[in-house]
Amino acid sequence: MAKSKRSWGGKREGAGAPLRNLNALKHGGHSTYVQTLLQALAAHPATRDVLIRLARRRRAEKRQAERTAALILSALLERSLLALRDNQDSEARADTDRVLDAILQKDNQDPDTDP
Repeated sequence: MAKSKRSWGGKREGAGAPLRNLNALKHGGHSTYVQTLLQALAAHPATRDVLIRLARRRRAEKRQAERTAALILSALLERSLLALRDNQDSEARADTDRVLDAILQKDNQDPDTDP
């Protein structure tokens, strides 16, 4: 009896990451190969300095992206609430105004201070 070919388990054509994929460097902290490579790179002072600068720049870019996303979401929420308020009767509009005032007051506070 011939063994049937199964589509799971083992190495097969097309399996694995594409060529030149760098995900192991980004997410492969558990890989002994990647850990050894990073340790070797970090052992060289100039390379270590470059890696540290890259990490700092990446953190700064991430913080800036988070700030931008927060501003966009805040503006979207404000526009949505204003549109909602414009389509309400006077009693419901007063409730929406209180929500808007609370949001705008919070946006104008210094981020280092507690509300």
